[in-house]
This record gives sequence, structure tokens and C-alpha cells, in this order.
Amino acid sequence: MMQDLNKLQTFVQVAARGSFTLAARELRVSPSAVSKQVQQLEKALSVSLLNRSTRGVALTEAGLAFYQRCQDALAALDDAVNQAQTLHAGSSGTLRVHVVSGFAQRELSPLMVKFMKEHPQIGLEMSTSTPAQSLVEAGADVVVSGKTMPDPGAVWRELGVIDYVACASPDYLARHGAPAKPEDLCDHNCLLHTFFAPREWPFRSGAREKLVRVTGSFKSNNSEVLAQLALGGVGIARLPLYVVREEIRSGRLVSLFDGMVPSRQIMRVYYPSHDNLPEKTKIFLRFLEAHFKPSKKR
Repeated sequence: MMQDLNKLQTFVQVAARGSFTLAARELRVSPSAVSKQVQQLEKALSVSLLNRSTRGVALTEAGLAFYQRCQDALAALDDAVNQAQTLHAGSSGTLRVHVVSGFAQRELSPLMVKFMKEHPQIGLEMSTSTPAQSLVEAGADVVVSGKTMPDPGAVWRELGVIDYVACASPDYLARHGAPAKPEDLCDHNCLLHTFFAPREWPFRSGAREKLVRVTGSFKSNNSEVLAQLALGGVGIARLPLYVVREEIRSGRLVSLFDGMVPSRQIMRVYYPSHDNLPEKTKIFLRFLEAHFKPSKKR
């Protein structure tokens, strides 16, 4: 493709100057190289574009029509290149961000208010759903997720460990009693997350970690839904602390087994692995790093 483009540019220079020699001087190549490229273009098109004589070259009828169209096409291409370079280098445009639902609602949305005030020239398009498998699948420039994203075209920076808590409503505990130890969960209705530890919940016992098998009448792939069921007194849930922090603080939910609920999840921000990141993406990454724990690059 680039070779064809070079031939078109060479032809335009010859047509504009009416001379292989002058075109070669402009392009900083030999006249023979210019002549060869034009001949290859004519052969590829099966059309004679130039009439050659000892006095110079002149466009054929087909060559004149082709020259005019090439001028328009190359000008449009230059405009496209300039626009792409301006958008890439500039701190403006729209950044598409995909975030897991609960983190978007509880943690990221409040921060985005600050981001938009600090960077009003950058537009944000945020989509939320279950964890994405790739940047292309998410249709995003950046993905924020606590689940590993198996995308070979992406790298990530660590935003921090996701703290977890086991919790239930005061109403549920009044009706069923509070479990004294994690093993007692076998006698309780546990609200299960279908993505994260659906049948076994990890707990810390001193320096060791143990898994406790749990069962329950309700499952969901959405932490916010599980939190609502816990608030309604349906059962005990193991959830990211950011989902239920305010509910625990207000007493609407009670934290169980404090200090015993470990986390195996890390919140990460994923972005394309190539070096030429747009400036708007760099700004967003720096903003996230400033508001979370120190990052690690992978």
C-alpha cells in the first residue's frame, strides 16, 4: 500500500512540474528512479499517463483526469493524517472507558466528577457491565477491572488490592443468629457470586488461609444485586468493601469475621500495549494512579 502511495505521489510531482528531472530534485531521488516508478504505475493501471519527448513530458487525457483525482485524494489523506496526529498529541477528544459495574458506581463515578472538572477538554464515554475479555470486546480505550483480562494486546497498571468483607443485615442475624466462626456458614443461607468464589469462600486463620464451603438459595454475577439481597435480610454475602462500605458504616449491614476475610483480587487498569498512547489516555492513567495505590506495570 505504501509503495503504491509513493508511486502516486511521484506521478503527481512529475505532472505538476512537467519534468522527471525537476520532480526527482523535489523528491531527492534520481530521475531514473522517478521514471521507473511512473512506468510501474502505468503498467499497474494499464493506462498511459504521460507523453514523453525530448522537451519533457505532458499528460495524456487519461493522465490529466487521473492527476486531478490524485491531487484531491492526496490532499484528503494529508488532512486525515494531520487530524489523527492532532488528536493523538492533543489532550482532547473522547476517551472510552469500560468499568465493572459496582466499582463504577461506588468508586469511579465520584472521581470522574473531579476528572471532568480538571480536564473539561476530554470527553468520557463510560460503559459498565461484567468484566470484559479484551479491549476490542469492550469497545474501549481503557478497561478497569478486578478480573484478569486475557488480552495479549493489552498491558495493565495495578490500582490496588480489593478489600473484601462478609456481611449480613441486623434483621437476618436476629432471626438466624450470627455465625461465630467461618465454619458455621454451612448453617446459613449464603448469597453467591457466580464469578468470584461461588462455592468456597476463603478465610484467614493466623498465617494460614482456609476455604469454607458455602451454599445458598441466591446467585448473581453482580455485587450490587447481592448487596441488595443482603440488605433485605435474605442471607450473608461476601462482597468487595467498596460496595457496602457506607451500609456497614451506617449499621444497615454488619461486618462478620473482621480481619479474617482475605482478598485475592487486584483492581487493574488495562490499556493498549503499544508505545504511542494518545495524550488523553496518558492523562487518564496518571489521574487514576494519583487516586489509588502506587501502580505496577505489566
